[in-house]
Amino acid sequence: MMLKMKSPTLQGNAVREGTAGSAMNKPLLEGNVLRETAPDDAFAAAGMAKTEVMLKKPKPARVEKDVYRAWVNKARPQFSLKADSLDPIAVVEVKGQWDKADRTLKNLGIQHTTIGAGQLNQIGLSRTKVLVINCAGTLNRGSLQAIRDFVAQGGYLLTTDWALDNMLKQTFPGFVEWNKGKSKGNVVDAQVVLPEREFFQGTVSNASWKLDEESQTVRVLRPDVVKVLAVSRDLATLDPDRQGILAVSFSFGRGKVLHLVGHFDNNSLPFLPLHLPDPAPVIGIGLRQAMAANFVISGLERNNGR
Repeated sequence: MMLKMKSPTLQGNAVREGTAGSAMNKPLLEGNVLRETAPDDAFAAAGMAKTEVMLKKPKPARVEKDVYRAWVNKARPQFSLKADSLDPIAVVEVKGQWDKADRTLKNLGIQHTTIGAGQLNQIGLSRTKVLVINCAGTLNRGSLQAIRDFVAQGGYLLTTDWALDNMLKQTFPGFVEWNKGKSKGNVVDAQVVLPEREFFQGTVSNASWKLDEESQTVRVLRPDVVKVLAVSRDLATLDPDRQGILAVSFSFGRGKVLHLVGHFDNNSLPFLPLHLPDPAPVIGIGLRQAMAANFVISGLERNNGR
């Protein structure tokens, strides 16, 4: 017998979803020190390759669709076998002003449906497993409640960049917020500090990460629940909290949220659609892209009752 869970509402600021984490879930960043806290075998267990800290910015590369598909075939072979037969409504992408996840999802071969921000309350999400909210993430309050209910009932939510301040902090108050820091829109170093297979299978421990102009830096409000997944020494110099967080995740109800500082798209100019400014060593595509793709695929493969 399946028990129905009443979804929490947006009222009030005290959110008490989840429980205190284990040692691996405790704050990973102490003061101004950005460091890997996991042993080498933890990276191997997550299906990751150990790479050196990026001291120089990578050379931009022209990355064809075949490179994205090859990464999926190698990192998630079981998914790649059934990718073409998946219901497109299982992944819903909400258009944004700045990020275009649709382009990267197509390159990866992930079936999806793209809608406008005003259509979210119209389509219903009963058959949807993963919801992608592009930067800037400007949505009405009714949509925020629908998103909150979606995650509480087992959905996976991926948000990027300015969606942090525009919708994530209102939808899940008390977890993370924008601390008013901004990036310079450049390529920074990226260091994985919590190697979990769900996010990093088939990726690398150190790479680079393209940030957009004025990407919003993250402050963690619930370190017992929010997991810091990747950080940057370069970004820390512009972060009021000196943490340089690039990606965070937290559970809410039966679902999960992943937020990226920066974009899922390849961040190229419209007339250079295959240009990638931050190809990662070994894998060829961006670490941020592979990380987000892993999250989307995990949401699709998870038996969450949706």
